[in-house]
Amino acid sequence: MVKDEEEEVLKKRYAEEALDRKTKATLQWYHTCTVKMFNNFVKRESTIKNATCKKCGKTFKTNKDNKLCFECEKKLCQHNFF
Repeated sequence: MVKDEEEEVLKKRYAEEALDRKTKATLQWYHTCTVKMFNNFVKRESTIKNATCKKCGKTFKTNKDNKLCFECEKKLCQHNFF
């Protein structure tokens, strides 16, 4: 009787573990599928913006919050070092 009960407990435990493995496998598939859908259909905002230089009025693209274009900034840095 004790062996029969132990066998039943082991069978139940193995059945639960098998069910857990199956559910994890299906959940993982759905997860990757939704991530792929998200990457394909959701548009992200670009970090590159158009800016106008305060000194020369030139329009340029940058990902920083610059007020000066690259040339004016370079000239300013050269004047500050010497």
